[in-house]
Amino acid sequence: MKNHGPQTAPQTAPHSAARSAPEVGPESSPGKLNHTDHTSTLPAAPSGHTPEPLGLKRRHFMGTALALDAAALLAACGGGGGGGDSGSTNTSGSSSSSGSGSSSASSSASSSGSSSSSSSASSSSSGSGSAALPNPPWLVTTFAGTGSNLVLIDGTGGSATFSTPNGVCVDSNGNVYVTDGSFQRIRKITPAGVVSIIAGSGSGGFTNGTGWGASFDNPWGIAVDTSGHLFVSETINSDLRKITPAGVVSTLAGSRANGFLDGTGTGAQFNQPRGVAIDASGNLFVADTFNHRIRKVTPAGVVTTLAGTGTSGTANGIGSMASFSRPFGVAVDATGALYVADSNNHLIRKITPAGVVSTLSGAGTAGSANGTGTMASFNSPVDVAVDANGEVYVADYNNNLIRKITPEGLVTTLAGSGVAGSANGTGTNASFKSPFGINMDSSGNLFVADSGNNMIRKITPI
Repeated sequence: MKNHGPQTAPQTAPHSAARSAPEVGPESSPGKLNHTDHTSTLPAAPSGHTPEPLGLKRRHFMGTALALDAAALLAACGGGGGGGDSGSTNTSGSSSSSGSGSSSASSSASSSGSSSSSSSASSSSSGSGSAALPNPPWLVTTFAGTGSNLVLIDGTGGSATFSTPNGVCVDSNGNVYVTDGSFQRIRKITPAGVVSIIAGSGSGGFTNGTGWGASFDNPWGIAVDTSGHLFVSETINSDLRKITPAGVVSTLAGSRANGFLDGTGTGAQFNQPRGVAIDASGNLFVADTFNHRIRKVTPAGVVTTLAGTGTSGTANGIGSMASFSRPFGVAVDATGALYVADSNNHLIRKITPAGVVSTLSGAGTAGSANGTGTMASFNSPVDVAVDANGEVYVADYNNNLIRKITPEGLVTTLAGSGVAGSANGTGTNASFKSPFGINMDSSGNLFVADSGNNMIRKITPI
């Protein structure tokens, strides 16, 4: 498992941070990597353009990890809700916890590494005794990516490459968008699996422009609205960018200086923001990770603080009375409620439309136990998605698992063995390596940025 890096935020200027700030992701060679694009269609490369060599940065976790998504029932994706007009059709239930190798009509959900079955589905780990119905099986496949990150290649499915994909979202047409962190690009994957470049020069920097004429520095969270506009957070530039359907990139909010300031457009400040989510009215919600806050950004770029004291903590309460510790992922449901992957606290939090913060699940200590509420545990959860039924899906980064939480707070393991790997298969027969972003389409399929494997995985209910 990766070194999680320092436990205090680096005090760096916005662009000096670009080369020194620790980042999340797989351990990668610090050497220079030549990358060349093939079959890129959105948009075409400028005449005579040759992408610059990209030295993949060693990306540490900064004490936790990522996130992103959009409201269920929206024809949009940021916030982890359904990418179209409906959310997941999956029914409630539980599965065995991380590492469980058994699959039966009713299985025991115990702590990582268990492999048992019984006539009743019990969730027992770290003292949990919550009963639950078993989850129906979910099939994990590789949607796109060869697993190699040596050169950037557009193509179809397994012929394309990614390098530390951070965030994913899905639009109402089933197109998947990816923040390809180390390749410094925004990528698009059609439902048929055709991968292309939407924007980004491939070199870390800050330039507004169209398509390849724009540049990003560690793009992270991503969301899409009903009109097809993309919204991207950048950890190094500490800002939010907007991309039109024509590929025109502009700055929505953020001064590019790490700090905390409410305001409008570039008059506001963030501190290495991660996950973004969008609601039915076009408001963005941002996990302002190193400010330990959740921010709100209107379509006009007005930035306010929704919740968080600014000091690391676990307090529940209203608005600025509540506290978080490096929140990474956010999702918004059809009622306007937010869900937060509170990564350093190993918790999943909920924020009502009135700003009341509570803990949905998690013991507050690292673990992999299934169970209800505080009887369950996570290990640096980094992103969340929510379906039309209010069920929450979690990218449990350090456990290499995808978890599910019912509206009542019952946590089960949906997919993943708990051991880092890239195996496809059903439920706990599949494996992930440092999963980051997670999002759901209108048919109830989940898409995961499997960062350590440099792949985009698809999880389908069967």
